[in-house]
Amino acid sequence: MKIPQDLPHFEKSPALFVNAGEYEAHFFIAVNGQITKENELKMPPREEAKEKQGFIGKRANQNLAAFSNRGRYRIDLKKKYSRIVNKIIQEIVQTYKLKEIYIFAPEYAARRLYKAMGNEERKLLRMMFNNEHLRANPLDLIRKFHEEELHALTHEMLSEEEEKIMRTPVIRRTLRKIDSANALQRKMPIAQ
Repeated sequence: MKIPQDLPHFEKSPALFVNAGEYEAHFFIAVNGQITKENELKMPPREEAKEKQGFIGKRANQNLAAFSNRGRYRIDLKKKYSRIVNKIIQEIVQTYKLKEIYIFAPEYAARRLYKAMGNEERKLLRMMFNNEHLRANPLDLIRKFHEEELHALTHEMLSEEEEKIMRTPVIRRTLRKIDSANALQRKMPIAQ
């Protein structure tokens, strides 16, 4: 997919955009004005849990059943998902010799992905966006990145005085309650 002229084209070095959710991730490479889908990972918990849901057997005319702890299995599945995402990121980084990684994920998922990353990938990580954009168009991801980059540049160009003004809290003035009967008598004379 071609990147529009008003957005960065990543001509100097390719960039990886990871669009992740709790159990699903999409990997996009942006380079030379093009963005392409490199990989995709889907691990729906119901599909992954089929073999772990339970065991039912018979022994001496008795039905025996054993079920896994659902909560513990979900935690294990989330760790497995994070490891697989990290492995895919490592493969893409090595293939394309990337210098920038951008992650779009909810805060809880982003923390998990960050913990699973190795030191090399953490060094390449430029920005993390704590929004869920799982079904977003890849161009929307680049637009969001570009907006944040412009926002950061405007804050860098501010002088110390301007920064101080921007940090000061806005003071809201409260209106005093006035007795409506007295206010009406003062402003409007009563006609006889």
